[in-house]
Amino acid sequence: MSVAWPCDDAPSDRFPIFTRANTGEVFTDAATPLTWSAFGRGVYDAAYRDALYQIGVFTPADFRPEGECEVVGCFGGYVYINVSISRVLAVRTPGMTAEAIDRSLFGEHPDVRPYAPHPDDENAACTERMVAWMGSLFSATDVPELDEHRRRIDEVVAARPRLSELTDAELAARYRSMVPEMRPVFATHMVHLYATNILTGLIAQVGEAVGDGDLVAKVTSGLGEVDSAQQSFDLWRLSRQVRNSAALTGAFAEGIGGVVERIAALDSAEAREFLAGWDAFLDAWGFLGPSVWEGRSPTYRSAPEIPLRMLDHARRVPDEQSPERRTAHLAAERAEAVATIAGKLDEETRAQFLAAANGATIFLPAREATKVQCTRLCEEARMTMRELGGRLVARGVLDRWEDVLLLMDDEFDAFLAEPEAYAAVVAERKQTLEVLEGKWPPFILEGAPPAIESFADRDTSIVDPVASGEVLAGLGVAPGVHTGPARVVRSLIDDVDLEPGDVLIAMTTDSSWGPLFLSAGAVVCQTGAAISHAAIVARELGIPAAVSVQDCTTRIIDGTILTVDGSSGKVTVG
Repeated sequence: MSVAWPCDDAPSDRFPIFTRANTGEVFTDAATPLTWSAFGRGVYDAAYRDALYQIGVFTPADFRPEGECEVVGCFGGYVYINVSISRVLAVRTPGMTAEAIDRSLFGEHPDVRPYAPHPDDENAACTERMVAWMGSLFSATDVPELDEHRRRIDEVVAARPRLSELTDAELAARYRSMVPEMRPVFATHMVHLYATNILTGLIAQVGEAVGDGDLVAKVTSGLGEVDSAQQSFDLWRLSRQVRNSAALTGAFAEGIGGVVERIAALDSAEAREFLAGWDAFLDAWGFLGPSVWEGRSPTYRSAPEIPLRMLDHARRVPDEQSPERRTAHLAAERAEAVATIAGKLDEETRAQFLAAANGATIFLPAREATKVQCTRLCEEARMTMRELGGRLVARGVLDRWEDVLLLMDDEFDAFLAEPEAYAAVVAERKQTLEVLEGKWPPFILEGAPPAIESFADRDTSIVDPVASGEVLAGLGVAPGVHTGPARVVRSLIDDVDLEPGDVLIAMTTDSSWGPLFLSAGAVVCQTGAAISHAAIVARELGIPAAVSVQDCTTRIIDGTILTVDGSSGKVTVG
C-alpha cells in the first residue's frame, strides 16, 4: 500500500516545475495537514498570487481557482515553490531571463532543467504593468507598508487573550483568524522577494559583464538594520556578559541543562542582569525556530536549549571576533565595490546600476523584515494550537500536543465535537509522518511527483569523501576568506560541537540559525542563492559564505580543513 499525505496538492500541467529552494528554509520538515490546509492554501499560495497580481505580471486567468495550490504546493508532505511561474515572470520582464531567475533560486544546482517556452508565456499587457512596477523599485526611498504591518501585528500580539481561558472552539477560531491577518503581510513579503530578485539579478549581470563578478557580494553587504540578523547581535551581547563573568561562565561550563536555574541561584547583581537580558531576548525572539513556518516546530521559547546552546558556543568566541568588528569595514567596501563597477559603465547603464544598488539597500532588509513579521503571526497560531493540543493530551485524546495538527482544517470542527471518531485517522497519519521524516524529498519536481516510498532515505553517511587539494565550486554570497576545520550541522535541535573558527557546513539555514554563525569562521550550504537567508545573515555578520556547494554535507568529513572564499564561492580542501 502506497504512502499518502492528506494535504498534498495536485501537480500543475501549465506550470509543472517546482523546487524546495527557499521553501526548504522555512519548511525544513514535512508540513502537517492543519498547517498546510489552513495556512498553505489560505496564505502561502493565496497571498503569493496577490503579490503577482500587485506587481502586474500575472492575472487570475493564468492560474487554477484559489484554494487549488499552484504557485506553491505540498508534495509528499514537503512544501515546494513553483519554478515555472518565476520563469514566466522573467520572460514578461524586460532585461530578465529565465536563466537569471533560476540563478536567484538555485545558485549553480546541476539538476535545474532548461527553460522550455510555452505559447502563453509572453503577455504584452502584463509586461507593460511589470515595467511600471519596476520603475517604482528604482525610485523607491522607503517601504511604508512595512511599518503598517509591524503596527498591526503588534496590536494582534498585545490583544492576545489568556489562551487558558478560551474554549476549545474559541482557540480554533483564533487559530483560523491568523490566516487573514497573515495574508497581506505575506503578499508584501513576496513583492519584496521579487524586488530583491530583480535588483540583485541586475547587479550580478552588470558586475559579471564588466569582469567584476567577485565584487557582487560586496554590493549587498553591510546594509545594517536587517531584522533576521538582529537576534544574533542580541545574543552576542548576552555572550559577553557570560564571558566576562567567572560565575556565569562556571554555570555554563556545567552544561546547558539547568543553567538558567543555576544562574538564578547565584542571586547576584550580574546574575540578575543576565536573567533580565535572557528574558528580554526570549520576549523579542522566542518565536524563531528551525522549521519556523511549520506549526509543530520547536521555538526558542518552547525549546530554550536551542538558543542556550548557541549562546554557549558564542561565549567562547573572543571579543575581537565580535560581529561589530567583523562588519565595520563592510559599508566602506560596499561603497568601493559600487564605485568600481559603476566606473566601468556607460552613462545609461551606470544610472540603472546605481539605482539597483540603492534599491537593494531598501528591499533586501524589507524582505527580511516582512519574513520576521510573518513568523510572529505563525507563533501566534502555534501557541494557540499548543494550548488546545495540550488540553487534548491531558484528556487522554492525544499522545502529543503536536498530534492536533494531523487533522485537516475541514475536519477540525468535527474532530473537536467527536475526537474518538478520528482516533484511527490520527494514528495512521502519525505513522505516515514518521515515514516522511525519514526521507529527503527531491529538490526539484517536474510533473507528477514520485511516490513517497521512492524518496531518498535520510542518510548521514559520507559518500566519496573530499580529497586534499580538491576545490568544490559554489556561489559566493558573502565576501571574505577563512580557513578552518569543517563541522557538519544537520539540525539546530542537535547538540553540535561547534568551536570558534569552524566552517559550518549545512544543507540550508534560516534566520533562526543566525546566532550559531557567531561561532563560525565561514558558512557553506548545499543549497541556496544570493538572497537566501544564509547569504543575507552571513553578509550582515561579516562571515564568508558559499552556497549551492553540491553534496557538501555528504562529502565533507568533520575536521577537514577547508578554505572558503566567499566572493568566488570556491571551497578548497586542505
